[in-house]
Amino acid sequence: MDRISKYTYALLIGLAIASWWLLTLTGVDENRQPVPVHSTDVFSTHYVKLEMNAAGTPKSQLVADKMQHYKDNGVTELQQPRLSFTNTTTPPWLISAEKGVLSADGKDLYLEGQVFIERAKSQNSKALKIITTNLNVKPDINFAETTQRAELLSPPNITVGKGMKLVFEQPIRLELLANVQGKYEKK
Repeated sequence: MDRISKYTYALLIGLAIASWWLLTLTGVDENRQPVPVHSTDVFSTHYVKLEMNAAGTPKSQLVADKMQHYKDNGVTELQQPRLSFTNTTTPPWLISAEKGVLSADGKDLYLEGQVFIERAKSQNSKALKIITTNLNVKPDINFAETTQRAELLSPPNITVGKGMKLVFEQPIRLELLANVQGKYEKK
């Protein structure tokens, strides 16, 4: 090595030692707060996630006012989530809730609080609105279920039951599990 590079290396080592010494004198490192284990690593406002089917057409869309992902458990918390399932022969199913939690693998979306499920009227089906609470949705298989009270409104008809299972794809299946009561009007 030539003389200049020896002095350069010596100067850099001297600066590193002086920096370390100043850091220990000021105590800056001691005041640093550790990051909480359960903390947000990714967040978004106006979150949108669009899922396509094998043919390249929209299958489902998840929208939320606010999204927070947690690194420690992989869970995603959603504020005002809205989920839609697209069908080729019927209007889309629209699901909305106050809060939601998406599992780390994305296979379970647990909607907390009051949940509304709606499908508009079409040539082959009546408009339908379902009101329930605490709904577990499995987006990858177009399925939802709850153990809570579910109220099905298809004016002028009303059906109420405890517990519900719903498949959003053809053939659409809706099942109330217990204590089913209804009020129907004839045409």
